Amino acid sequence: MKKFFLVALIALAGFKFSHAQSDVADMLRFGIHDANLLIEAYLEPYGKGLGVGMNNSWYYTAETHKLWGFDLAFSVSAFKVPAADKTFDVNGLGLQYLYAQNGQSIASTAAGGGDGVSLYFDADINGQTIPIEYFSTPGGSDVDVVPVPIIQATFGLLPNTDVIFRYVPKVEFEIDNEDAEAGLWGLGFKHNIRESLPVIKHLPMDVALFGAYSNISGESGIDFDYTVYGVPTPAGYVQDPNQKGEFATKNMKYGLIVSKKLAVITFFGSLTGNSSKTTFDILGKYPVPDPAKLGTDFTNIEDLLINAMTEEEDPIALSYKDNYIGIDAGFRLKLAFFSLFGSISKANYVSYNGGISFGFR
Repeated sequence: MKKFFLVALIALAGFKFSHAQSDVADMLRFGIHDANLLIEAYLEPYGKGLGVGMNNSWYYTAETHKLWGFDLAFSVSAFKVPAADKTFDVNGLGLQYLYAQNGQSIASTAAGGGDGVSLYFDADINGQTIPIEYFSTPGGSDVDVVPVPIIQATFGLLPNTDVIFRYVPKVEFEIDNEDAEAGLWGLGFKHNIRESLPVIKHLPMDVALFGAYSNISGESGIDFDYTVYGVPTPAGYVQDPNQKGEFATKNMKYGLIVSKKLAVITFFGSLTGNSSKTTFDILGKYPVPDPAKLGTDFTNIEDLLINAMTEEEDPIALSYKDNYIGIDAGFRLKLAFFSLFGSISKANYVSYNGGISFGFR
């Protein structure tokens, strides 16, 4: 299950994480409420960063193509997770049953390079409430710079206006014997207002308005049953064949671009508004402990898991929303029928963009 989250977020970037399914099983072991909070905090840097990466590399000049002009661009946008998002405070999440010991509550997120922290719960054993060390949150991947590759085509289909397309059909692949698929599409428009408004036509630079929307979605099969917990499977239990994970990221970007051409080099900058929403869902039925059933004495963790287990449907539902102002600055070097371009974008995350395009204007 945890593999689904990490691979779904950055499968397009070529990363593959090998964290065990037991890591997420640990987070599910004390009920849906605490599991959602722990997983949300752990994955937040990638949930926010994917939208940042997808909102970049749409343009590298305010100039537009002539009618029927086009280019095909290949680029990579790599976002960097800041230090503040590499850790989280377990005791600040509002967990209902679990807690970390005082002074030992700072855990690594998926993007961090540190270790997890031990989590405890208060158990009723022989009439006494005793803190029990239950499990540790997973450590980080130590990957704080994540590239997002992008392929797009731009066409001059209207006067002084470019139409930009991004599209990757659903691609099926396999992650450790689990079937998965992911794809994306996007649509953008850029209009050169310098050519359209006589009042600014004599400016020594190009000025354009821009807007775009993109969407990434995918899913992965999940294999999760009682064997993950290390306890006997109850008689008559049948694993749900519809277990799967789904993710989607929807992004919008709009703003103003200015650029100045000097011989074969064009310098450009932009001020943009950005929004993104990333959702992650675990769908199907899963064996999950119910903390409300822990009123009786038990002698070990295995008894706890067996006596408190229940089946939960669609246990994980996460949503990351982000709205921010972005500033982009970069250049394009045009050489015959191809161009090289690069830029840096400053928003909630800093990202670095670069690529190559082929075509004619």
